[in-house]
Amino acid sequence: MRLISTVLLLTSFSSVVWAALPPQFSECLSTDGSSASIYDVKEIAKVAKVNYCQNQLGLTNKFDTLDLLKTGNVNVGISVAKTTYTREDLMELAKAGSYVLYVDGNRIAKEYLTDLAKNGVQLVVMSATAGLAKQDLLDFAKVRPFVYNINSNVVKEDVKELVGAGVTVIFRSNASGLSREQIIEIAKVNPDLVTLSP
Repeated sequence: MRLISTVLLLTSFSSVVWAALPPQFSECLSTDGSSASIYDVKEIAKVAKVNYCQNQLGLTNKFDTLDLLKTGNVNVGISVAKTTYTREDLMELAKAGSYVLYVDGNRIAKEYLTDLAKNGVQLVVMSATAGLAKQDLLDFAKVRPFVYNINSNVVKEDVKELVGAGVTVIFRSNASGLSREQIIEIAKVNPDLVTLSP
């Protein structure tokens, strides 16, 4: 089975004050494929850091992912929409090690997302497809800082409130529908938490 994965022997990423941008962030948003197998990833992880993004349709062997999390040498990212993990599976994975959950679909209810965050899972919420209200996002922020990936039209005041609550915000190109001046106004709330990816 082909897996979406990227292997980085050396990584250097800037962090912000609250929720750091996950090191596998750009790779997990990519739709490019890789021929790396789970075996390849496991072997390389014995000697080097690996960014592993599970964003292919279908459930890749959960037990292999559990093994990767236990190594401590693999940054794991998992897509909600593009895998078939149940909430129980995701909780089992959380108990094995910390990972990033890309909330790019509404298959997992917000209550269970909250439970996952309480158990050390870092959430990256996609504005276009997560199906979450502003209050849901503010509730998440009270539990654990997360990353809000803005790839759809948003309301300036809502985003300002999220940044004020400690949420890391990533603007993807011009997808937000906000002007330069509005983005600058949002960034002034906390410049460390706002990034623009043109």
